[in-house]
Amino acid sequence: MNRLNAARGIEPPAKLAGLDRITDPEIRGQLQLDQTKEALSRINDGKQATVEAYGNLDGKRLFVVIAMRGRVDIDKTVKDSGATPDQVKVVGKSTCVESTDNLPTQCYRGSNTLTVIAQAANADAGVNDVGPVADEAFTAMK
Repeated sequence: MNRLNAARGIEPPAKLAGLDRITDPEIRGQLQLDQTKEALSRINDGKQATVEAYGNLDGKRLFVVIAMRGRVDIDKTVKDSGATPDQVKVVGKSTCVESTDNLPTQCYRGSNTLTVIAQAANADAGVNDVGPVADEAFTAMK
C-alpha cells in the first residue's frame, strides 16, 4: 500500500494561505521551481514530488512549498541543518526552523506517505507565518 501511495501524484492546490499558486512560466523559471522538482524526484528514487510557489508578485508574501511522496526524517533534517534548539519551534502540527543567515524560515510536516516543506521567501516572515502554510499544504495534498 505504501508503494502505491509513494507513486501517486501530488495535486497542488490553486490557493494556499489565501495566496494564488504562481503559474507564470517566466516567474517559475526565475524561482527554478521545475528544475528543483526534477532534481528532487531523481534523488528521491523517482517518487513523486512537486515544488510550487504561492504569493503575490508585488513581493509582500511569497512561499515556496515542496511536497514529496514518502517519509523524510524531519528530526534528522532539522538537526543536519545546523539549527540550534532555540531556533526550532512547533507551530500547529509542523516543525519549524527560524531563519538563519543562510537559510529561510522553513517548516516541515510529514507522514509515512507525504512530506511537505514550506519556506518563506520574505525575510520578515517567521515561523508563525510559515507553520500554518505547511499544515494547510499537507492537508490539501495528502
